[in-house]
Amino acid sequence: MQDYELQLIGRGLRRVPRSWLILVASLVVLAGLGGAYWAGTSTTAGAKSTPIPASVVPVSAAVERRVVAKQVVLSGKVVPGAETNLQASPAAGVDRLVVTDVAKEAGSPVVSGELLAVVSGRPLLILPSSVPLYRDINPNDSGPDVKALQGVLAGFGYACAITGTFDRATQQALASWYQAAGFRAPVSLAQEEAGDAASRSPLDVMFRWREFVQVPGDTGTVASIAGPGSILAEDGVVARIRIADDSFVARADVVQAESFVAGTPVTVRAGSTVLDTTVVHVSDFLQGDQSKNEIPGKDVTVALPAGTQGFAAGQSVTIAAGGAAADSLAVPLIAIRQDGGTPYLLVEGNSEPRRVVVRVTAQVDGWAAIADVDGLVVGDQVKLQ
Repeated sequence: MQDYELQLIGRGLRRVPRSWLILVASLVVLAGLGGAYWAGTSTTAGAKSTPIPASVVPVSAAVERRVVAKQVVLSGKVVPGAETNLQASPAAGVDRLVVTDVAKEAGSPVVSGELLAVVSGRPLLILPSSVPLYRDINPNDSGPDVKALQGVLAGFGYACAITGTFDRATQQALASWYQAAGFRAPVSLAQEEAGDAASRSPLDVMFRWREFVQVPGDTGTVASIAGPGSILAEDGVVARIRIADDSFVARADVVQAESFVAGTPVTVRAGSTVLDTTVVHVSDFLQGDQSKNEIPGKDVTVALPAGTQGFAAGQSVTIAAGGAAADSLAVPLIAIRQDGGTPYLLVEGNSEPRRVVVRVTAQVDGWAAIADVDGLVVGDQVKLQ
């Protein structure tokens, strides 16, 4: 009985050949692929296609009024104007320099021929810089300095022939200048020592160079001046004269400098303060200094008119070439057409476009500035190319 049961179990566990297993697996895979394909095609067929809208390219544009300008802008600062010292020199027998009176105050203009101050009892007269000032001139002395002095005295309105010799007429003219300032002209040392005896005869007036001061350029403004009673230091400085106004200075590279030639109108801004002025000077090429954050280029100097409010020495500013830009008629650059070198626009109308000849004044960032012309107003539609 047991042998019979073992034979049945052995028949049930007999292995299935591998060729049948491979065939069955292949059929299962193919069936899965077929089902997926059928599901996909059914879904696609049932869905509605959505067309992609085509982008619309405009064929016309409206005429506008806008600023079409590309300004070159520099960063700069306010630079104080140049100043010079006016010094008094002690005359023989003067122990110290003491200001005994002043004829000017801070802010006063300095004018040749006028009195600046009185130091140790003697005047300081403002002499034009055309006179070489280096020596005392005594009667009958001659030279280029005498000739220049005679020209100055004649220019002041005193009777004086230009002979090149410090003659009696020149001495009288010099004495008249002193008298107009409220002083007596110096005389030779011999006549000073003679006292009353010399006063009974014509005096030989001399030119004492220490009683004159000169201002570079013969123009300026008193920045500061010592007051009466002040004892001057060894350098004898009695006044500081501003010989140049404050200015704006900015460094431009070689390309930017082409927009800032002398005389160019510019607009200067510092915060809310705006000033329209002009370029007065452009320097030669200067090397840069990395330690001072300076680029190689040229220094552009811009005028700061005296008395202008809102700007202080050292203040940072921006300087834009071309002044304040004005708005104008403007159209997209692609609206400009050409016929034999003449620019024109096609302006849309009720029927056919009309042709308007224009003058293009500027082109920046895809826009063209148009000078005002009859037949073209803001809002007109112009055809684009």
